[in-house]
Amino acid sequence: MPAGHRPPSLACRHACILRDKAVLLCVDSPANPFIRMEPTPSSQETIGLTAASEGDVASVPASVRLGCLLAWIGIWLCLLLLNPEAGWASAICPRFEDCSQILHSRYAAVAGISLAWFGLAFYGLVLSLWLGIFLAPSRAARRRMSQGLLWLTCAGLAFSMGLMYLQFVVIRGFCPLCTASAVLVASLVGAAWRAGQALEGRPFSSARGEAAFLIVFALVPVVAGAPIGRGANPPTQWQIVDSSIGHRNGSATAPLQVVVYSDFECGYCRQLAQVLQRLYREFPDKVAVNYRHFPLSNHPRSFAAAVAAECAAEQGAFWTYHDRLFSEGGDLSDPQLLRLAVSTGLDRQRFQMCLQSEAPRKAVEASRREAIGLKLPGTPFLFLNGREFRGPHTHDGLVREMEAAVRLSVGSNPASH
Repeated sequence: MPAGHRPPSLACRHACILRDKAVLLCVDSPANPFIRMEPTPSSQETIGLTAASEGDVASVPASVRLGCLLAWIGIWLCLLLLNPEAGWASAICPRFEDCSQILHSRYAAVAGISLAWFGLAFYGLVLSLWLGIFLAPSRAARRRMSQGLLWLTCAGLAFSMGLMYLQFVVIRGFCPLCTASAVLVASLVGAAWRAGQALEGRPFSSARGEAAFLIVFALVPVVAGAPIGRGANPPTQWQIVDSSIGHRNGSATAPLQVVVYSDFECGYCRQLAQVLQRLYREFPDKVAVNYRHFPLSNHPRSFAAAVAAECAAEQGAFWTYHDRLFSEGGDLSDPQLLRLAVSTGLDRQRFQMCLQSEAPRKAVEASRREAIGLKLPGTPFLFLNGREFRGPHTHDGLVREMEAAVRLSVGSNPASH
């Protein structure tokens, strides 16, 4: 075979480099191997080869960056859920809708801790794992983190679906912030799955600089949103309401004075009314309930029911009629309001004349304007001893508040010892 000639079928591979020559071991048949010398690439060619080799290292997958962004948004959402009446949350979560009903329901807290705090911990952990993928020194560590992310987000999605069932089926309401959080968790599952697929491909170098920037960026909602969670700018948290006006059931000297802004067409108001009735029956000398009207604009019959309750109050039967409205609620038509009044024992003609007068309407409207002036997000809304109550509207939760109020009143009254 002529020197330097290489047939198309010839198979060669580099054996070593000797004096700037590449030693090739070439085989054109199992019985005819031979050695061949070729020049090594020039420095320019070497640079090109090095660049090509480095080009095999991919950049950080877009799914990883997307996951960081989604977790960051989730942290913001949880901070807003901790105080839905403050800042942007009041624009996202429409006032006088179902947000307050859902966020103050018995499903909104576990052991007295708001679910938003658990969500904050969840999104914080998810964001930490995404950032860990940026910083991990090996592909194996990144794969383990992506697998952990997938399992964690799948568990979060299952929990979110349970919350959506409670929201739409049990409570029958709609909270945009809660729903957005569930959509975010579903998106995180997709991002985690896609990241796992991407990490099986070409490796990428550790992006420490980018990760440092993202860590600083991730701290923005924690630092800027911390006042939201603490209620630094809530419209009503430290406002005092007068417990002496409105319709009171109980003694004005009871240790626990409950003021409730409610709506006769609100489903959760009906549940809270039952809780307050039970609380008053059990502790009649320790609890007083003061009812204020707050008919919501999206409940077309709530204003008429409130007017009817005022007419019942004119005959001294507000609380009896209040209980009937909630216990037999659903139908708040004019004939039903009149039937309830008659069955309660009210004078039919006097009741009808009252419904046509302006006095009960003015009373309901004044109470409604008072609630709007307090910037209440919806119904029901509680004040305990004049201060806004953000805890769960459950019997046990209110009993704890009552016991604390009793201890406080005893401690501040030396004559009681």
